[in-house]
Amino acid sequence: VNNCIGFSNYKFFLLFLAYSLLYCLYIAATVFKYFVKYWTGELTNGRSKFHVLFLLFVAVMFFVSLMFLFGYHCWLVSRNRSTLEAFSAPVFQNGPDKNGFNLGFVKNLQQVFGEEKKLWLLPIASSQGDGHFFPMRALCEAQNPLLANEEQWEDDGIDEEPH
Repeated sequence: VNNCIGFSNYKFFLLFLAYSLLYCLYIAATVFKYFVKYWTGELTNGRSKFHVLFLLFVAVMFFVSLMFLFGYHCWLVSRNRSTLEAFSAPVFQNGPDKNGFNLGFVKNLQQVFGEEKKLWLLPIASSQGDGHFFPMRALCEAQNPLLANEEQWEDDGIDEEPH
């Protein structure tokens, strides 16, 4: 999925992972009773034994894999970062800042899923913004070089009026 996941489809990707997790859990739960029958020797058909074992194994393995991927992307959403920003901090006017787009947990979720919580689990486009400009967290005065450094606003020895 290298460059396929971006602003316009990140919500759909997360929902795909969540729905896939639930589906793997559903398959594993429904096959588990047949696995118990296999384990106790109640299943007599040789082919069904293979199918039950294979299906349970695949469902559990996909579930574990998807759980790690989904957990990582939930962590990224909670910090309002993309995968690229997780590995290389974005650079702003006052230098790199890995938390430059972090607006707080709830606002970060709203950036991806939208403001209406009833639409969060539906595959409907509800993300905020246009994908070109993103809100950034406010800098405090001590971090902002324009406000913290008063010397740059002092007179540089140049007269304001030409002679």
